[in-house]
Amino acid sequence: MKTDDLIRVLARDTLAEPPLVRGLMAGLVPALAIALAGLLGVMGPRADLVQALANPLSVMRFVLGLALGALALIAALRLARPGQGRGVVLPVLVVPAVAGALWIWAWVATPDEGRQMAMVGKTLSACLTTIPALSVLPVVAGLLALRRGAPTRPALAGAMVGLGSGGLAAAIYALHCTEDSPLFYVTWYGLAIVGVTLASTLIGARALRW
Repeated sequence: MKTDDLIRVLARDTLAEPPLVRGLMAGLVPALAIALAGLLGVMGPRADLVQALANPLSVMRFVLGLALGALALIAALRLARPGQGRGVVLPVLVVPAVAGALWIWAWVATPDEGRQMAMVGKTLSACLTTIPALSVLPVVAGLLALRRGAPTRPALAGAMVGLGSGGLAAAIYALHCTEDSPLFYVTWYGLAIVGVTLASTLIGARALRW
């Protein structure tokens, strides 16, 4: 090999990989777009969506889901770099803390005779199946993006991908869901997100190992 050729090869080898954020967004945005299109195309938005957006309790479904998605995915990106500890996930805990406080407030504010109906609702099965289904592509996109990093805690990184994807999927599902009580959505959205997180943790523990 000539010297000039060797220099060109070495120069190509030192080109920086695209940032993890760019890689994550390149996969996550289309995945979320497909999930949104699927929800709107198959189930459709709730008929009174505009009116629901004027209800603070209904809006909190979007706020909690989007906040959880953003904070968890930021934590996942940080965990994709070597040497990051569990402390990076502490900001994520703010969201379940707020959700738990909202649930307690709703429990106290709801009359005894209405609590069971408010918690069980009328769309429980749809909630528990649709949120995980909407999470599949975002989880795949997130795990593929993190494989370009070097996470030293692959299971925890996978958990953050699942938590973030589940939160964003819950926010998308909220466009269709007509259950506005925190007793319902904190409980069952939360359970669906936990299921997605557990699955992503198990997959991430293997897929992100290096």
